[in-house]
Amino acid sequence: MVNIHQWDEFQKAAEELYLLSPKTTRYVAKYRHVEGKLVLKVTDDRTCFKYKTDQMQDLNKFERLNRSLMAKMHNRAPIQESSTGSAPAGSAPAGSAPVHPSTAAAPATAAAPVTISSPVIQQQGGGGKAKKNKRR
Repeated sequence: MVNIHQWDEFQKAAEELYLLSPKTTRYVAKYRHVEGKLVLKVTDDRTCFKYKTDQMQDLNKFERLNRSLMAKMHNRAPIQESSTGSAPAGSAPAGSAPVHPSTAAAPATAAAPVTISSPVIQQQGGGGKAKKNKRR
């Protein structure tokens, strides 16, 4: 496990690790209110990067990293705010999300029903009525 103390290095390492192995990379954020510390960890089971902070200013950086990784996970380019109101020629209209080339011509299909295959989730049950507290 590598503890990185500089935010720029951590962000670059996290994004590169995700790009190298997107199917196995995990990203965990843990906040300890008692200590006032935010701990970020990115791992692919071979390499692990960790960043710890107690600075409030790092929360904005954390949000930018989240948006960047989520955009990569959804196979989209992050949306950049432009100071000019005009878009380059051939670009999508304002407010529309970029479309991945492989899904541009694909017809819309109805979502298939989700089946639960995990025995842990099946054992927990759920879906029944909640028990009411008895008052005496």
